[in-house]
Amino acid sequence: MKRLLTIIGLLLALIVVGYLLGPSVQSGPIKPEYIRLDADLVKLEQSIQASEAKANLRPDNEARIIWADSTRKVKTPYSIVYIPGFTASWAEGDPIHKQLAKQFGCNLYLSRTYEHGVNSPDALKGLTPSTYAGSAERALAIGKALGDKVVVIGTSAGGMLTLYLAARHPEIHGLILYSPCIAATNPALKLVTKPWGQQLLERVFGGEHVTVTHYGPKRGRYWLTEYHTNGLIALQTMLDQYMTTEEFQKVKQPVFMGYYYKDEDNQDKVVSVAAMLNMFDQLGTPAALKEKKAFPNAGEHVIASHFTSDDLNGVYQATKAFMTNVLKLPPAPATMPLVAIRPKK
Repeated sequence: MKRLLTIIGLLLALIVVGYLLGPSVQSGPIKPEYIRLDADLVKLEQSIQASEAKANLRPDNEARIIWADSTRKVKTPYSIVYIPGFTASWAEGDPIHKQLAKQFGCNLYLSRTYEHGVNSPDALKGLTPSTYAGSAERALAIGKALGDKVVVIGTSAGGMLTLYLAARHPEIHGLILYSPCIAATNPALKLVTKPWGQQLLERVFGGEHVTVTHYGPKRGRYWLTEYHTNGLIALQTMLDQYMTTEEFQKVKQPVFMGYYYKDEDNQDKVVSVAAMLNMFDQLGTPAALKEKKAFPNAGEHVIASHFTSDDLNGVYQATKAFMTNVLKLPPAPATMPLVAIRPKK
């Protein structure tokens, strides 16, 4: 019996060693890159348009500037940068981001993160922590060109990137986090950055591609419906490395966090509400400058898009109040029209 137990122990040890020595995707550190932008804002817009036109994008998925005054394309006292979530486009925050920009007279930059919106089943195949973070850094740089002070809005993984930026850029004026992705609801995603993670994904999805079938045709225009499994590895790598207590404590800016939660059975099914709340408590932001708010009637993970949310007005009003009372943004002149909130489609 003793010999049998010894043999079993050795076999288990070999299995563990074999697992730990298995193939895994390694990513190097994120290196800061110098971002050069044209100081002429009209030329900056033209360069963005030219770059996006070469990116083989699905229709209407390109990044763009929404000017506070399209007849006078000049820098505004405040600008807003919107960073969408994993596989998503600018529509993930529409119309809330546009209405906030109109309310406060801000230039608005609707960013597109690396390889998102690409018209190919291999979209996200080249996504890495460096390229993902780099696209967020570029979005912030454009925001700085558009406004003297910048407010960054991020949804889901865009919220993760917003926190990443805030920990490195104390000059950001304020953060708006909608359902920030601190951890996925399904803990199995954490396995994809472990040994055999790529092989596990291929087994689960039957190959190298993820196919999404539950989006309606209108929503499917603005979220990737097929992409490479590497995207999930890049996302989880960012979560592993940067959604940590040490990183959260570096964030000192004012923060508004909104999320879908009604009760244990009716809450965000995509990202972990518990992880969001833990992050919120660990932020270095003074208590008087941060606010969290559940939206029980939103009904979906994406709380700020007319494609998904049942409480657009609630999300807008709460965000507007925070930007008014905490961020101290003045309202735009009364002559500037507001963007109407549309119902979910």
